[in-house]
Amino acid sequence: MGGAAPTDREAEERAQRIEAGFLECVRARLPEHPAVIESLGCLYTEMGRYEDGLQADRDMVRLQPHSPLAWYNLACSLSLTGSPDEAFAALDRAVSLGYADADWMKEDDDFEPIRKDPRFARLLAKVAAQSAG
Repeated sequence: MGGAAPTDREAEERAQRIEAGFLECVRARLPEHPAVIESLGCLYTEMGRYEDGLQADRDMVRLQPHSPLAWYNLACSLSLTGSPDEAFAALDRAVSLGYADADWMKEDDDFEPIRKDPRFARLLAKVAAQSAG
């Protein structure tokens, strides 16, 4: 009966494809449902589907323009898709709206492409100052 058992990574990728397919079907029925869109955006990013994640994050900002988390996630996607200026603008908007987790911001791998830019340190300092004040 054969074949090798799937590796943990292969099993995880298969599970992600199944979950994405399910969420895409739900979104087809509920195209403006924020929880579905946010879940898809996060899943697409985990899968390396950065352009799809970016579109989901743009949709979230359109639906929830006052959500710091929506703007933060958009900044992540913009960073991952090579748009540093837009990423910093979105991240600044997230911070202005109240995003306050400087520790996670420092650790978030999505910001690796822009972490060395001096604007990143300035935004971290702004978050820390808001949290302290």
